Amino acid sequence: MPEWKTGLDVRNLNGVDIALPGWMKGAAIGGALGASVQFNSAADIQKRYGEHGPMQFSDVFGKPGAITSDTQLMLLSMDAMVRAHVRATWFERTDPVNEVKLGLRRWLVMEQDGWFPRANELFERRWADRATVDAIRHYMDDGTFGTFGNPLNNSQGSSVLSRAGVAALWSSDMAEVFDIGARIAALTHGHPNAYLAAGAYAVIVHYCLRVRNLVRAIDAARTYLTRWKGHEEVHDTLSRVVDAQFSADAKLDPATIESFGDSTTALGALAIAARAAISDHRFEYVVGRAITINGDSAATGALAGALYGVSGGGNHLPEDLVAQVELSERMSTLAYQVRREFSEEPMYSDEFYSWFPFSQKR
Repeated sequence: MPEWKTGLDVRNLNGVDIALPGWMKGAAIGGALGASVQFNSAADIQKRYGEHGPMQFSDVFGKPGAITSDTQLMLLSMDAMVRAHVRATWFERTDPVNEVKLGLRRWLVMEQDGWFPRANELFERRWADRATVDAIRHYMDDGTFGTFGNPLNNSQGSSVLSRAGVAALWSSDMAEVFDIGARIAALTHGHPNAYLAAGAYAVIVHYCLRVRNLVRAIDAARTYLTRWKGHEEVHDTLSRVVDAQFSADAKLDPATIESFGDSTTALGALAIAARAAISDHRFEYVVGRAITINGDSAATGALAGALYGVSGGGNHLPEDLVAQVELSERMSTLAYQVRREFSEEPMYSDEFYSWFPFSQKR
């Protein structure tokens, strides 16, 4: 067994046992709530549900609490991170993005390889992002995804963020976390704002796993953004988010929340979700503000829920929604497996390795 090992060391992270499932379930709950009002007008949402929008699940994909495609791909990407880390235990160099590529392919072809992908709910079609589907098909045809230097498109859609966030697990080096998050996004979305926002989101999640302070996490993301060419728009947008929190006349009405960006884009969705997430300590206010907008409330709800859960709210998610959201128990088990794998006491057993089979590509 080599001494070299990568990954975020979770041994001494206070509350990580709450933050990991809170991250997953917060995203799943926020996405499911947002899906029920996606692209409705804010006025209609408030008229129907009240000031903070729906706080109970609706039957959107055939049952209440069904997860969205963004959450499906986030969870499969997290499964891929575990596989990559298992591989890194046995080999000196591993590129986790290679496993994420296979996770994306697995999702499209409905390949139930390993323990977590045995859940049928991960493969049901739920408003899949067209740029993502086309990029995976391109990979299946000629074996390549997009890169920074050779993008497949100019898409900047919001769907890349949730799955790029899993880069937070890979390293204790935030520069590397940013790079991997950005590379995951660039596989399917070629616009610089998309992959730079994704890298920033990965750093925010990573920082929150270590320190439960979302404003400081955004500040950290802004610092690492400055190392990248063309970072100015993403950096300035996140700066406006933080500045608004400390403004004497800060407003939190739907029009003001929407003013931080276009929710259909990665940058806009991240800004809206981050503004909502730092606005309050109560779940219904955080997610409610993120989804009571005229736009892609499924994306902003998932991101706001994830930020709420990972930054300290994992123990305060509504119990009824946690019980009802799809794959809740399975997410708890995956969180435990992530916790064990990214520690100094990983599970060494043939059964565990069969649950997370990994590629031979480095």
